[in-house]
Amino acid sequence: MSVELEPRWHIAPGQRLIFADFDDGIVMFDAKIGGTHLLNISAAEALAVIEESPALTASDIHSKVLERMQLSGSALPFPALAELLWRLEDLNLIAAFAE
Repeated sequence: MSVELEPRWHIAPGQRLIFADFDDGIVMFDAKIGGTHLLNISAAEALAVIEESPALTASDIHSKVLERMQLSGSALPFPALAELLWRLEDLNLIAAFAE
């Protein structure tokens, strides 16, 4: 019998994220590669949640982001946040693991 585990998210090993808030968006410096990323507020909040509380599931991250941003689930649907997490993983900012 195979049980599929829900991925849990953490900041990529060796990663250090530095944020600066500007009028046009949030700029994040990726110390691991020395690059910058322009983020929207949802991405920045998701990264902050993962940095503060590693090993959360996407559902847990979604709940915390909604709470921090004082939004309803309809303002930021779960599938949008789940897609955001995979995009952040594609950028090697976060990593998923099964626990």
